[in-house]
Amino acid sequence: MTFTPQEAAHLLRRAAARGRREEAEALAEMGLKRAVESLLAAPATPPDPLLPEKPGQAWEPLTAHWLHHWLNTPTPAAERLVLFLHGHFTSALREVRSPQAMWLQNQTFRRLAYGSFRELLFAVARDPAMLLYLDNAKSRREHPNENWARELLELFTLGVGHYGEEDVLAAARAFTGYSVDSEALRAGEPRFVFRKAWHDPAPKRFLGREVSTGDEVLEILAQHPATYAHLARKLTAFYVAPEPQPTLEREVARILRERGFGEALAYMFQQEAFYRSRWRLVKSPVEYVVGLAYAASLQDVPQAWIRALPTMGQAPFNPPTVKGWEGGKAWLGDTALLTRLNLLASLRSKNLDLFVFAEGEGLEALVRPEAQLA
Repeated sequence: MTFTPQEAAHLLRRAAARGRREEAEALAEMGLKRAVESLLAAPATPPDPLLPEKPGQAWEPLTAHWLHHWLNTPTPAAERLVLFLHGHFTSALREVRSPQAMWLQNQTFRRLAYGSFRELLFAVARDPAMLLYLDNAKSRREHPNENWARELLELFTLGVGHYGEEDVLAAARAFTGYSVDSEALRAGEPRFVFRKAWHDPAPKRFLGREVSTGDEVLEILAQHPATYAHLARKLTAFYVAPEPQPTLEREVARILRERGFGEALAYMFQQEAFYRSRWRLVKSPVEYVVGLAYAASLQDVPQAWIRALPTMGQAPFNPPTVKGWEGGKAWLGDTALLTRLNLLASLRSKNLDLFVFAEGEGLEALVRPEAQLA
């Protein structure tokens, strides 16, 4: 396959959600393998944000901080993977009520982004935002809460059809005592704590094996083939096409299990199927505003654009449900699309480099259907 600036522009749209002509041309000069390696460099870490004390006032500055980093970081591909993980391992500020916990989760996704799913899974099981969001922070042996256990099996690992209700209950019992330090949370320094007195130590039967603790449940899930088939299906739909080739899914699942996210992405980004899928994915609102701000050489995503994100259907740090965002054509309802187009008024005096964003010239390129696609 010939790797031209047009293919490089497609790679930038899908891998990083931002780019300019000179960057696409530089990647094309490198050749495909080196270009992919360059994009998947170790993530740059943003500083912690200064956040208001009241959670109800934190959403906008929290979102602005993340998008500022995405717009300016030398490793934007890591941020699109963080967005994928945020939609997979969902937590929401409105339930968590701790902006510090939400930012800690965002940093955890970034820190572990290109590593093994097993390591990330163990980290998420101890993540304060997740424990608060799915009520495991208050789960005791007398009354085990099933929310975390159910979503762990249905959405985060195996998927429907690979477990029974008895497995949900066994997992819920195994995770009793996995909680959050209340005093540290009030001080704005959320951290995990294991409350031994709350834990049910009795043996449980989970997926046909005897377990006692939540970590044993995680180990079984991290080794289960269904976990990686489920994850590969979501990852390829996020990066390649709504219905990718089964052979691609199987290979991505194998690489995810054996070598982790970074190697799985590197494989995907070097396949012909990836480059044959141009204009197949609808840009999410977050990707749209980051890509457009970058094309306009802005240093920050405008405040008005951030406030418009919920109207466009995507409020970072506040997914609508534990299933994340529906995505796809749902991003392009009448009100959401009109809101996108209204952003253009602030760009009339800007020099726009749309080679990557829409492969066109001038504001007229932004009203073409392709401007909404990747």
